[in-house]
Order: sequence, then C-alpha cells, then structure tokens
Amino acid sequence: MLAVLIGFCLARAQEIDVTRLDKIGPVTSYIKTEKGITLNCGDNSQIQLTVLAADLIRVRASFAKPIPAKDHSWAIAKEDWRITSWNVTETAEAITITTSEIEAVVHRSPLLIEFRDARTHKTINADEQPMAYDGKGSLAPIQFDPSAGQFVAVAKKLGFDEHFYGLGEKAARLDKRRGFFVNWNSDTPGYSEGRDPIYQTIPFYIGLENGLAYGIFFDNSYRSYFDFGRLSQERIWFGAEGGELNYYFFYGPSIKKIVSRYADLTGHMPLTPLWALGVQQCRYSYYPDTMVERVVREYRERDLPLDVIYLDIHYLNGYRVFTFDPKRFPDPKTLTDKLSKQGVKTVVIVDPGVKFQRPLIDATQNKSPNPELGPQDQSYYVFNQGFEQKYFQHRKNGELFIPRVWPGDSVFVDFTKPDARKWWGDLHRAYTDNGIAGIWNDMNEPADFVDQTGKNQRDVVSYDEGENSTHAKNRNVFALLMARATYEGLARLQPDRRPFVVTRAAYAGIQRYSTMWTGDTLSTWDALALNVPMFTTLGLSGEPFVGSDVGGFIGRANGEFLVRSYQIGFLAPFFRNHHAVDGYDQEPWRFGKYYEDIIRKYLKLRYRLLPFLYTTLEEAHRTGVPLFRPLMLNYQDDPNTYNLDDEFMIGNELLVAPIVKPDITSRLVYLPKGIWYDYWTNKKYEGGTMIRAEAPLETVPMFVRGGAIIPTGPEMKYIGEKPLDPMTFAIYPDEKGSASTTLYEDDGISPAYLKGAFSRTSVDVKRSATGYVVHVKSREGSYNPGSRKLVFVIESTTSSRPASLADNGQAQQIEIK
Repeated sequence: MLAVLIGFCLARAQEIDVTRLDKIGPVTSYIKTEKGITLNCGDNSQIQLTVLAADLIRVRASFAKPIPAKDHSWAIAKEDWRITSWNVTETAEAITITTSEIEAVVHRSPLLIEFRDARTHKTINADEQPMAYDGKGSLAPIQFDPSAGQFVAVAKKLGFDEHFYGLGEKAARLDKRRGFFVNWNSDTPGYSEGRDPIYQTIPFYIGLENGLAYGIFFDNSYRSYFDFGRLSQERIWFGAEGGELNYYFFYGPSIKKIVSRYADLTGHMPLTPLWALGVQQCRYSYYPDTMVERVVREYRERDLPLDVIYLDIHYLNGYRVFTFDPKRFPDPKTLTDKLSKQGVKTVVIVDPGVKFQRPLIDATQNKSPNPELGPQDQSYYVFNQGFEQKYFQHRKNGELFIPRVWPGDSVFVDFTKPDARKWWGDLHRAYTDNGIAGIWNDMNEPADFVDQTGKNQRDVVSYDEGENSTHAKNRNVFALLMARATYEGLARLQPDRRPFVVTRAAYAGIQRYSTMWTGDTLSTWDALALNVPMFTTLGLSGEPFVGSDVGGFIGRANGEFLVRSYQIGFLAPFFRNHHAVDGYDQEPWRFGKYYEDIIRKYLKLRYRLLPFLYTTLEEAHRTGVPLFRPLMLNYQDDPNTYNLDDEFMIGNELLVAPIVKPDITSRLVYLPKGIWYDYWTNKKYEGGTMIRAEAPLETVPMFVRGGAIIPTGPEMKYIGEKPLDPMTFAIYPDEKGSASTTLYEDDGISPAYLKGAFSRTSVDVKRSATGYVVHVKSREGSYNPGSRKLVFVIESTTSSRPASLADNGQAQQIEIK
C-alpha cells in the first residue's frame, strides 16, 4: 500500500509545470547591507543576497511580502562568517555583487540571477525563469498539507553536458542527470533502484560542466522536489511544498572545495571512536544474552575479527525503549563486561516510539536509580516522565498524538523542544550505566504503522522555536533532532568518550551527530550494485561515515553473494553484517569453510589497513571530503569518470572495482591517468585506459595510485588488542620515483583530538642512484603513539628489502637499496 501511495504521489508530482507558476516581480530598488543586498520587487516580494564567503552566497526570497525577521535552520552549523571583501555595481539592466571568486548578477526585469566566475566572467549557473510560487494554489492537490504553505520553486538553465550529483540517500546511479527526485523521509524496506523517496532528505546537489563545478543547498525541510531535466532540454528545477525559497550557492570550481565548504556550513563530522571502524555484527535479533555470547564466541574461535555486537528490539521489555527484558537480558552490565573483556563493544537500538502506557499504580520507578531494570507493566517510567513534562507531540486539537509502532500504541517526543532533547539525551544513562557503547536510532522517519505516508501525522504540532508548526515542515528534521538529542546526551554522560550514533533517517547536517547506514536493503545482486553509487553519493552530500547491511537485510544470500558483499563493505566506514528476523542466517561461517576463509581474508585486511582508513577518515572530519569516493571526485578533469558508478576510491590512493553480478571472474576496469599498481600482484599499469582484471571469488580488483604510500598495522582480533607495532609503509612510486603520505593518529577514544592531542607523521620517498631515500619528518601534535618500529617496503620491485628504523618522533632518513 505504501508503495502504491508514494508512486501515485510521485506520478502527480512529476506533472508539475513550473513555467505556469506565478513569477516574482521585477527589481524596483535595492539596499546595500554589511554582508549583501536586499532587493525590493514590483509585487512587494523581497530577495536577499548575502555574501558568506568569497565562494558562497545565500539567496533568500519572500513572495508578495517582506522577508521575515526570524531566520532559523536546524541544518546550519556556522553563522559567524568573517566579513569577506565584496562590492556592488549597477547598470540600468542589472545589479552585480562581486567577490574575488564569484559574480552574482541580478537582472532587473525579468528578475533572473546569474552566477559567473569572477576571473573569467564565464557563466557557471543561471536562472532559466524568475523565481516562482503557487499564489493561486493550483498545486494544492499534490501537496501533503496545502494549509501549511505555498509551493515555491527555482528553475535553472540545463547545460548541454551538465552532470548532477548529490541529494544524499537515493536508490539511484551516481549521475542524477535526467532524474526526478522527491525528499520526504519514508520507511521503505526492501527498496530497489528507482524507489523514491526513501529514508533521508539531503537537498544539496553539485553541478558539473566542462570541468567546472558549483553546488546548491536548498535549505527547506518541507517535501521538496528536484527535476534534473527529466523531460526538458532547457531547464532543471527544484522546489518545495512550503517554507522559504532559501538556497546557498557554492562555487568550486573544484568539487572537493564545494564539499568542504558545505561541511563548513552544515557542520563537520566529528571523529567516531576508533572501534567504530571495526567489524560489526547484528541481527534482528540476537537473544537471549547467551545467544549474544555464542555469536561472539564463534567469531573468536573461528579467528574472525570483531569489535561490535548489536542488540535489536528484542532486548527491550515489551519494546519499551530505555529498558531491558528481565528474562532475556536480566543482567546487562554483566553481559557487556564479559563482552568487553573479549574486546567487543555493545550497541543497542533505540526507536523514537515510547509505549503509550498510563500508570496503573503510583510511578515509584522515578525514585529508583535503575528504573530500566525494573518491571514496566504497571508503570513505565519513560512515558510517565515525558507525559508529566509535556514532551510528547500532540495534535492541533491538543490531543496526544498516538501512532502505532513496535510497542503498539505509542507517542513521539517533540525533539524541537530544547528541554525534551535534553531529557531524551539524559535517558541514555540507562545504557551507559549498563556498559552500552553506542546507540542505533531506527524507525526515525518517523515510521508509523497506521500510515507510512505521514497522513496520520498531518495535524501533529511541534514547538519549532515557538512557531508551533505542523508535520509538513517538521517530518524531515525529526531524525536529525533525535540524533542530536542522542549525541548530546551521550557527550554529557561520558564527556571523556566520543559518542557513537547510527541513524537511518536524516536531514542535512546529520553528520554533526551521527553515522548512517542505508536501511533495509535486499539480498540481491541489483541491490548490491547500488552500494557503490549510494555510498559515493552520500559522501558527496556531506555524510562521510556510511555503509550498508553486508549481505543485505531482506532475502536469502548465498556464499558467493556474501563474499562479494564483504568485498565492498570491508572498505566502507560503517561495516556491519545485519539481517532480518525471518531471513536465513548469514554470519561469515554460514555457507561453509571455503566462503568463510575468503571473508576472513578481507576482515583481516580491514584491520591491517586501519592506519590508512583512519587517516583518511580524519581528512573527512577535517575537510569534509569523504573517505569512500567516486572517481570523478579525484579526477574531475576526466569525463570518463563522470558517470562511472561501479568503481570507487578510498581517499586518493586506493581504487576498487568490485564484482556485483554472479558467476563473474573478470571485469573491465577503468584506470585514470597516471601509474597504477595491482594491489595483489604489484603489476604496474599506465592509466588513462580500460583494462581487464581477473576477479576470481577470492579476489576483488584493487589498484594503488603511483605516488601513494599506504600505512598498515598488524593483524588484530579487535581494535586496541595490540599496539600498532610495527607500522609498515607500503610505497608505490610514481613515474618520477616519488611517493608521500601523512599518517594521522590519536587516542581513538576521547575528544582530546579537538584540542590538539593528535599526531601527524609525514613520509616522503625519492628515488636515488642506488635505490630510494625515505624522509620521515618530525612528528606534529602532542599525541605520542609510543615506541615502535617503522618499516618501509617498496612494493613496485621484488629486488629491494624492507628497511626499518625506530620511531622517536624526530626527523629521520633511511635508504632502501
């Protein structure tokens, strides 16, 4: 039914003709302010252009009325931008704002905005028609809630060879050209390519033409639409069913620069605890506690690395969040202590639905120091507290909103209330006191078994900074604010530890609070093929820490499929095997020794590569540029990469070409310009061409860029089992015989890295007359990784022996002959 309803709405939405909407009036005057200009229009509309940085301009419009004084967004992290140099000039035809990088030209009549490169004066992006709005209400039949606002839209010119990337989590290919997309957070289990919308809303995209890139973030939380030339050769457009026409224009021309600036605006991902990069195992559900111990024991006895085990909803007492089932998990602290001694952390699921349960007796639980362990059938402490404080959502008529989810009749928290967010965050004491290491937020679109389209929630009111707005505005930010409450609560409860949060649903800015996974995927080859474009697209959309359910969540895998799934997942930041309650088991050993041995190979390789992966993850934290990348991000000047979505790169160094079809033992691989080395054989290739790579089931094609150095550590059963000693640097010289890297390290646990408690070790290699000279620079930062041996290996030749030296943090030099 949900698919039918969403499909019907999507079909209606695709009929939107933005050319028939009311257009904003011409410019009649303007006022210059400290950071931009305010344009007054002939129809009483107003537009503000605000210069935030030399490469970032905000456009904010209000139709037929002045721009309101209130200006708030849940997505925006940075508001204190330094004043940048800019000027304004005007002619009879146009008003132009100029920075050192952008010219924003406002044509007076008709009112059209054009963005140009300030150096070349070349047009980067331009309106195809004036900004538009549905003043007559003609689009009311397709709107979720016509009373909540009017439709607003922007149409841009479509370039002849323009490519589009981004929009966050979409079950679609990398290049979104000719696509039509809707943003409306939806619970969509078992989605396949083309299903839209799904779980998240990230209304940010990147345009690329002739090697020049720009970005647009349409910061509007209402249901929104993006049409990238689906039926038009002239225009693309984006719009929303209410709210402001409010977008940010980013100029590159480098995509990496745009992604970095987007992180500045919406927030940089904090570093997760290092153990979050380890192998994670989940099932809906492992219970009782002895079953959880058995799974961990199997991993250890089979010599399979493991860092995290999950508890799904069956650990709860009657599906009540912030409780433990007294029969299945009578002593959670003892369980987590046992697992911790084996190097395994425990993460639990926390859904937003709080069981609706009026107390039959006095709420004496509130006086207990550990109410989560007590009986809940007579009085449920979470509901009692939230109801008393009026933290739950209600309808316009004042009645409590009661959806149905796993506990049955339930209530949702109004996460737009600051006090409610703090209360929810503080409730996580029930978990931290019992040794739980991380929180998994699920069902937070929010899902409602009564009606998954959201219609049952249409008249639900949220505080929303005093606006008391309805579901049409707040649905898409519900998960963002739940994740915020969770993250901030964990940070308060354990200030010396980095919070670890996983979410299914999201809005822009989610990276400040949570990692994510791609929801309830299918155990099919077509679904596996979506992993690469979905992970890379999420990375381009500001979410660097991503992954999917290895093996798929719904359906039945087999040994071959599970291996090929691991061969993608072992390089994704979030690396978790997870499956549905009614599905066939798919832990690494379930299909026999042959497949288990191959999976073990990749699990152990993951741990050896941790220094490289963590260094690249820190780059994502610092710059916003993701770890898991499409080739076009690293090779923007190569058109062959623009729609290449069956290969990916980890950082700048490692290229991977996974197998996503059955019974395949070789494939074509595109190698961009430069020198490349086969990771497995060290065979050298000249790039800029397509090659055929052998790919028996044991092997996923992997290539290292010439000029790269890959830092690796020893094999481990879990992160922290042993020191990173020796630290080995695998060197792959470029055509000039050079290579370089910078290794990042910190304690992997605390937020001290934010105050400088980290280290960077730079290594440069040059070819000499007799071999290679390795230069290790003095360690930067206050973190001391301890004494260890540094080993250097030239991977391009078998005629050299490894060289080593003791790591003393000082500048050193050694020759490899």
